[in-house]
Amino acid sequence: MSNRCCDREQALIRARRRAEELLGRDLEEDLPQCEEPMKRYIHPIPCCCPPCPPAGPADLDGVLEALARQNQLLLDILSSVNALSAAVLSIQSRM
Repeated sequence: MSNRCCDREQALIRARRRAEELLGRDLEEDLPQCEEPMKRYIHPIPCCCPPCPPAGPADLDGVLEALARQNQLLLDILSSVNALSAAVLSIQSRM
């Protein structure tokens, strides 16, 4: 399977060479080199930090409170977006 980046680079090289022929100049030194594709590593990077201690009931209560606050903020944002959408639709219907 061909690399799209290299295909575009090759098309650019061909176009510049054609332009060189038409203009009678040498622009070869400005041509970008085709880059190798980024290597993907299959194995994850090992973590050297110690494992987290098990969560106790007090920690879980804090998590639940944080989730409740986050949920309320998301509901407030949603209601604001709904109000703005209604205002925009109202203005558009008057025009």
